[in-house]
Amino acid sequence: FYLVAFLFRCIFKSTLLALVKLSSSGLYYDGANMYRYSYEAEVTLNEADLMTEDKTTGLKVGAVFQLSSRWTNPNNNLDQIIEMQFEEAEIFNVSDRRKKDNSFYSTRRSKALRSISKPLIFRWTNGQISELYVNSAETVTSLNVKRGMLGLLQLQTHTGQRKEDDPSGSCLVSYVTDGTEVQKIKDVSSCVNKEERYTSMNKALGVTSAATSRAIYTLSGDLSHILFAVAMESHSVRVNVKQDISLYIVGSRQKLGLLDYSQQTAKVSKTKEEALKKFATEQKKDGAKYVKHSIVSERDVRDCAEGCLNIIEVVDQFHDDLTKENMANTSSVQAYITAVRAARQADQKTLSKLMKLKTNEDIKFTLIDVLAAAQTRAALSVLMKELDFASTENTGYIERALTGIAFSSHPSEAALIELTAVFKQKIGSDKVRETVGLTLGAVLNKFCNTKAENCESKVAQEIRNLIKRGLKEAKTEDEETMYIQFVRNSGQPEFIEHLLKFAEFSEFPLVHHLAISTLNIYDVQHLDNKVKKAMGRIFHQNKLKYESTVRSAAANLILVANPSEREVQNIIMSLSYLKSRELANFILARINDLIKTGHPSRDVLVKVMTNSKYSNYWTLAQSGMASAFTGYLHRFSDSSGTYALFMEYSNAGMMRRTELHLFSHINNTQFHSQLGIVAQGLEGLTGSTPDEGEEELDSMVGMASSMMGVKLRPLTFFRGYSNMMSLIWSGSSGDPTGVEAMLMLTDYLQHVLLSSGLRVKAEVMGAISTKITAEITFSLWNRNVEIVTTNGGALSVQCRLTLESPMIRASVRNALDTQSALEFSVFTDFSSLPPKSCMRLSYPSLTFVETLRKFEKVRGSEKKLLAMRRQQTNVQGITLPLHQGNSEMCGKILTT
Repeated sequence: FYLVAFLFRCIFKSTLLALVKLSSSGLYYDGANMYRYSYEAEVTLNEADLMTEDKTTGLKVGAVFQLSSRWTNPNNNLDQIIEMQFEEAEIFNVSDRRKKDNSFYSTRRSKALRSISKPLIFRWTNGQISELYVNSAETVTSLNVKRGMLGLLQLQTHTGQRKEDDPSGSCLVSYVTDGTEVQKIKDVSSCVNKEERYTSMNKALGVTSAATSRAIYTLSGDLSHILFAVAMESHSVRVNVKQDISLYIVGSRQKLGLLDYSQQTAKVSKTKEEALKKFATEQKKDGAKYVKHSIVSERDVRDCAEGCLNIIEVVDQFHDDLTKENMANTSSVQAYITAVRAARQADQKTLSKLMKLKTNEDIKFTLIDVLAAAQTRAALSVLMKELDFASTENTGYIERALTGIAFSSHPSEAALIELTAVFKQKIGSDKVRETVGLTLGAVLNKFCNTKAENCESKVAQEIRNLIKRGLKEAKTEDEETMYIQFVRNSGQPEFIEHLLKFAEFSEFPLVHHLAISTLNIYDVQHLDNKVKKAMGRIFHQNKLKYESTVRSAAANLILVANPSEREVQNIIMSLSYLKSRELANFILARINDLIKTGHPSRDVLVKVMTNSKYSNYWTLAQSGMASAFTGYLHRFSDSSGTYALFMEYSNAGMMRRTELHLFSHINNTQFHSQLGIVAQGLEGLTGSTPDEGEEELDSMVGMASSMMGVKLRPLTFFRGYSNMMSLIWSGSSGDPTGVEAMLMLTDYLQHVLLSSGLRVKAEVMGAISTKITAEITFSLWNRNVEIVTTNGGALSVQCRLTLESPMIRASVRNALDTQSALEFSVFTDFSSLPPKSCMRLSYPSLTFVETLRKFEKVRGSEKKLLAMRRQQTNVQGITLPLHQGNSEMCGKILTT
């Protein structure tokens, strides 16, 4: 409606006004004139890689306003009180629409910005808005649009940097001037505001965001006022785990042009106070009251008036998808993400009502997952009231809740306080107490990593003292295990000294190994010579004797912790003297695997291994079943997945430890999951002799697992001879045991405060519906045993941009969904000696589904825009290759 006039008049006036010379030497509006500007701002929401046929979603605002001076500081004519009056304003769609699809084609659109007609007054000092007064009846959205206009008016006429408050917050801005041309560059990353923001601590599971903001001004010949300005701001949100699932905001595409100026009856006052008072008196005639406001944009509390999610309605709608039977399916994790979004909008009363509904009894486990992931004060309060930690029965709900809390992306101090209080009180079940410790450690780790100062808080100090006291007072194997696991999840380097003590001097072999494996979580800079010397004493048995898997763990830690040539030489030279040929074979296999995979220790290892003094027949001629092997799960352009399988055996050929490590490598970062099976004291099944130092070990088989850096409570199939015989006679461990839960992996929120005053909420939620099971089967008749672990899961990652405004709902969502299962089995045949073992690692065919959805609707309009695009990628299932020795052993088993 004004675009043609805008272009023509700007060209004409830029020539005319360049001839006008005022007495000022900077930005200044003559009190005798009224300056009339046209303004346009738009925000578009799109996927990062926009296709030509895709529709653009967003909003465009157009307005015409007038500026006139009400006061000029007599000592500084660059200090003024400016009145802003509005002639007209309207909203538009950002791209062409057919009439039937155009939600903006409505009489209501002209009313959407009705309060923008209310004038405002501000103090303009050296090109900055230092004070702002607006009508108390102004709507938040209209005020935010005006803030965008004011932000564009801010500039300086000389090259340099300064801090500016604008709609985005307090930001560092750079200026480059060239005559009447001024370039303004805002460092968006420097902007400070009070908006809530969080992300996943693990960078591989996080989000990479980037933003740019640049404006170009053309000033009058005397640099007193703006003739024309154009600004462009862009933001991108890229999901690290899958770069294709990314979104892009072209925000704050702003244009400002001087339409004309004309003489007016001067309303100039003698003082600033008089100018403000006169303006207030003029507006008071219409009943208006003016209040002081910041230029930083605000959230309109009504921004989801038509789009808020009701948690009770959401759960009712997706009830069947949230059942136990639907775990590890795509529909379950999609419903879970929607429920978490709804729970974050709900108050405590509503959440409490949700948990008490009898119709939800069959999905209570899932609702606990939802409350744990919501991470609001209301959700935490309701969740903790649901749990009876003193109970010795029905502890499943407690374990499920604690698992969910352990995976919190941005835990609060309140969560730490609640968990600390629980850990200090009487807990009915030892297993629950162990899980509380694991959870408290994981939450402390993330709390400390969110902000460095968090770790100095009173509750963080209390938890660390709690751990220290527990490590000092622990006497039994269970107590030592619990506190070491507590340390493992906390990730605090201050406990390394305690771990070394348990690694060397504990009375319990399983504790030795747990302490050493816990040291592996620390960065190499924390594993100094003191740590490696302790590991050397364990491996070489300088003081005490240790079982073989403890010695291999110690050697492995030395090899991966930036070893010296001498340390590597000592390990290699000892191989030919080890009584356990399986231990020697495993260490050699591990060295070769580190070299093959390009580990940071590779150069040192290669240098030693190419020296014939250490690399010769006596050191390399090791034989046995033990192995260390690394291979690829998948390789994409932006990520890859690898698996590492470590297998250790006793000299009698019985499995001792098998560890499966899964890594996802993304942009030089990675996240790690682990599944381990430990067995000991099984030589009696074959009548063979245990290895040296292992004669007194209990018969035991158990499983340990960790996901994304969080260790879960270990599972024990049996321990002790009587339990073992009971299992053998029954034939199996019964129903498969394990872990099932819905967990939030990627959790990102940012309120993007655009320079135009418009606001966009960026959300990324990635979740998994997982079921990890393990089953052991004995056949006394056939003299074999099989352990099968299945890691089934469905993954959904949703990246969403939403315009925060009650007058229009505009959003774009990019999503990735898939489901699969990774099965790992170990079959051991001990019908003859030595026993034969065959391992298998496989996953079925799977499909990646990428879905793009766009939505746009003006409040009150019956019309809306909804666009969707879906793309599928199929991945063939595979049985993954393991080491050559395993293939040969599997062949022998199949032929017997």
